[in-house]
Amino acid sequence: MRFRIKWQDIALTVALLFFGLVGTRFAARLQGATPLDVLALLLIAVAAGGLLFRSVRPLWTFGLTTAAITVYLALGYPFGPILLSGVAAMYAVAVYSSLELAAGCAVLYALAILPWWHDSVSSWITWCAGWILLPAAAGVLMKLRRRSLVDAREHAVVSERLRLAQEVHDVVGHGLSVIAMQAGVALYVLDSDPAKARASLEAIRDTSKEALDGLRSELDTLRGSAPLRPAISLADLPALASRMREAGLEVSVEVDAPDLPDNVGLAVYRIVQESLTNVLRHSSPGVTASVRVYSARRELVVEVADTGTPGPFAEGHGITGMRSRAEALNGTLEVDVTRGFQVTARIPLPS
Repeated sequence: MRFRIKWQDIALTVALLFFGLVGTRFAARLQGATPLDVLALLLIAVAAGGLLFRSVRPLWTFGLTTAAITVYLALGYPFGPILLSGVAAMYAVAVYSSLELAAGCAVLYALAILPWWHDSVSSWITWCAGWILLPAAAGVLMKLRRRSLVDAREHAVVSERLRLAQEVHDVVGHGLSVIAMQAGVALYVLDSDPAKARASLEAIRDTSKEALDGLRSELDTLRGSAPLRPAISLADLPALASRMREAGLEVSVEVDAPDLPDNVGLAVYRIVQESLTNVLRHSSPGVTASVRVYSARRELVVEVADTGTPGPFAEGHGITGMRSRAEALNGTLEVDVTRGFQVTARIPLPS
């Protein structure tokens, strides 16, 4: 069995040993107790030495420290700094062991002290509350705080992974949908209209380059080496609509909104992008789409609708991702299929 003792545990042990050896002499004089001998000093050393294992074997710490303190008091040595080792042991058990073990150790320690207590039971209870229950409670609170910090870090990591996955889905999914549509157009007109085929191939080249740049940027973010790049905003919606028209989807864009923070602008762009990509991917020929972004009643409203045939749909990753983007900004996202397919997002405007 191998374990590594931390330097903090060594430092605490040395401090308790020094304070116990020096301070107990003064405590003996004040209490008129039996002068310290070699055995008393040895017990003080054992009680402090138990703290060496507090973070790797907390029950060892409790057992050694409690046993040393019990024998020390049973032999009539004075109450003194050795009891601080008991405080540290109870704190260690509460931090590094389960709540049930900490409670059991607290009761055992209190009962071990009781036979050598020379005052009333009420004063023993008061002493136990301050010297046993209080450090145990402090240890439990520290344990809960550490656990909450770990949970917060894990939640942040998961959230960032989900965000990156959503970004990759939107960037790559949009790019592949446009590429597939343009490739189909190029194959269809390759013999009859070479100029049109050439335009489609150029659109494939531009779209693939943009998708690769977006994917590379997200991978750089994942590696922690993302370079500074212009933030995507509502100003990029006309270029998005232009790419959709080149892919064969007629799109109209109407934007009447105030200046927005970067995170809101990016969310709106991605919602519009995913909505138009879904239209391009699932609609029949001749379907058109419209995009409206405007402010109303201190809300930013994003509407993307198409003229397709109404019908049932199953919510996939795309709509789930759009809804998550809206909800991350305290907004909502609704889908209406009564007349074509319409996505409506409402995001509160920052004050």
